[in-house]
Amino acid sequence: MSRFKKVGLITKLKDLKVSDTLNHVHSRLEALGCEVMLDHSTRGLIGGLITVGLEAIAETCDLAIVIGGDGTMLHTARALIDSDVPIVGVNRGRLGFLVDVSPDSELTQLNEILAGDYMEESRFLLDVEVLREGVVINRVSAFHDIVLRVRDLLRIVEFKTYINGSFVNIQRADGVIVSTPSGSTAYSLSNGGPIVNPTLDAIVLQPICPHTLSSRPLVIGADSDIEIRISDEGIDNGQLVSDGQIYFDIISDDIIHIKRHDNRIRLLHPTSYNYYKLLRAKLHWT
Repeated sequence: MSRFKKVGLITKLKDLKVSDTLNHVHSRLEALGCEVMLDHSTRGLIGGLITVGLEAIAETCDLAIVIGGDGTMLHTARALIDSDVPIVGVNRGRLGFLVDVSPDSELTQLNEILAGDYMEESRFLLDVEVLREGVVINRVSAFHDIVLRVRDLLRIVEFKTYINGSFVNIQRADGVIVSTPSGSTAYSLSNGGPIVNPTLDAIVLQPICPHTLSSRPLVIGADSDIEIRISDEGIDNGQLVSDGQIYFDIISDDIIHIKRHDNRIRLLHPTSYNYYKLLRAKLHWT
């Protein structure tokens, strides 16, 4: 018997590699008496069944199961952030810092979670607004990071940073990464940033290839209000990127306002989950 009555299934769109696992999980849920809702991403991967949007899963399900990689989890987390639906990640991707349930033939770890034997973790997202001449022109959430850069060119951009209304500095760099603890093992890490335990309420500001040796990553409290202003004249091809998945353009004098999202995502892990064991495995530490 499952502790969860209505379960949503989400996969990477049109990824045939997850089809077997999807069908296996679906059959197991039905055998346990769960009502299953299939996201539109499962179309073509499981035969003859009606699919729904993530909005319906957010409104009606008491569990969401993501089958794929971290990218699918990022997309799902942003879509479900305003609901209280917990998420389980079944790893059919490559790295798997967020999707950590094994898709073994018996679905052992998933069965334990469905029976109520799991470890729950709460993680925050970033809430981002872009203002132009005082008007909000774009709003987006990010589970991993927000990246400011120049689109299509390798060139330096100048920007000013303010934290809680206080001026911090002017930087000239290829851009800046603003990362959650969950995202500290993603792009920020590749750029030399620190690894931050995902349970910490902290935000990392990581310049990308800064034009001064004194520029270093800055770790601040997650309750901080961050403001980044593009101070370069004539920048008409700036770009803001959320989680490496959502892109929109910015120009000179735009203001990027970043803060912790009011809501949090609930992740359910197997009881054997250990963050440092995961780091050792994924980063090939001895």
